[in-house]
This record gives sequence, structure tokens and C-alpha cells, in this order.
Amino acid sequence: MKAAVQGRQDCVTALLLAGADLQAVDAVKGKTAREWATFTGRFETTVRIRTLLRRPRAEQFATQYQPEWPALAELVAKALSPKSRSKRLSEKIRSMFTFNIPHDAEEDGVMDHMVRMTTSLASPFVATACQTICPDSPPEVGKRRLSVPEILGQHVLDPEDESETSSRPSTAGSSCNGQAVEEDTPS
Repeated sequence: MKAAVQGRQDCVTALLLAGADLQAVDAVKGKTAREWATFTGRFETTVRIRTLLRRPRAEQFATQYQPEWPALAELVAKALSPKSRSKRLSEKIRSMFTFNIPHDAEEDGVMDHMVRMTTSLASPFVATACQTICPDSPPEVGKRRLSVPEILGQHVLDPEDESETSSRPSTAGSSCNGQAVEEDTPS
């Protein structure tokens, strides 16, 4: 709530993706973090919370993410379609009298796609820089995330994997989403 009152968008985002309860109510005034952000005039924070609730899961961090832009085929077809002479003339006249005023990026536009591509697990930037412990459990609003020591404590190293890559823990026996998985060991 304090981050929402202060307008700290990045902190609010990090807290929500770490599992903070957005429905928690202040004991004194009875307001949620979203209501506090609106009440104190932190509209950017309110917009960020609304955006996170609209798309609560960072799908590019999952292994099943397909790095394709759905709107690309439609936009290419539109650009390659033949235009009549009158259509080209009207576009030319319209472009002469139109002011290019900068505006916010489109929802699911090319900038969103570029960010998803460069931060996805399949990206060469991420793949060479770090190793993901839980690729099957991406961050999600309202889902409690385990800390790195808790995740590493749940992983059991396989003897054959240890010889190949000693720093890579296996994902067998843990769920990475705050709920430990019990392993049955044969006796």
C-alpha cells in the first residue's frame, strides 16, 4: 500500500508479481492499494495495476511461449495489398495535413512484442546470460513466489547431471510456486 501511495510503479509491479495481496485492506481507512493509488492521485500506478490485472501472467518466461506476433500476418497482408490511385492520392494528402504527435504505444503492438521477445527464455540475450530454475512457473499476479534459497533447497541434483553441469539443479521434486512437492523415495 505504501508503494501505491508513493506512486512507485516498479515497486508495486514487483510486489504484485511476488504474490502481494491486492485485496488487502488498510486497517485505519479501509482502502486497498489500488484505492489508495487513485485517492492520492497516482494515476500511473493505477494504470500499471490495471495493466497487470489485464495480463496477470508473464507468458514470455514460460517454456511453452511461442515467439510469434499474431498481428504480423494481418499487417503484412494489409501493407502488400494493391491500392487504387485515388486511395494513394488521399493518403498522400492526408499525410501532408496530419501532425505526427507522439502517443503511447499500442496495446499488443510492436513494442510489446519486442519486449516479450528480448525477455523470453528463448531469447539469445537471456539464454546466454542466465539460467532459469523454474521455467514452467512464470511470475503471476497473486501467486506467491519462493525465494531463490527456498527453490534451491527443494531441488535434488541428479548424479549424471552433476557431472555435466554442476551448477544446474534439476526440476524434479519441486514446483517453484510456493507449494513444495513431496518426493517418494523407494525404501
